[in-house]
Amino acid sequence: METYILRQNVVSYNVLLLANENELFKGHYVAIVKEYTYATPWSDKEHVKRFKKRETLFKFMNRYYPEIEIHN
Repeated sequence: METYILRQNVVSYNVLLLANENELFKGHYVAIVKEYTYATPWSDKEHVKRFKKRETLFKFMNRYYPEIEIHN
């Protein structure tokens, strides 16, 4: 598994988890994007986006994170 930090701010933290070649995450996902938002100590939020195809992941990355290049 490879981990990439997509964006890191004071109130948010976005991470890409990418499965290795010929491996999948539970649920047959090739990649997971986790977006953490720290609003207050008692109301932190985590948004999870899962991808089953690499093409869908690359479309998402080009739209929301065009400055990040993933070669895998």
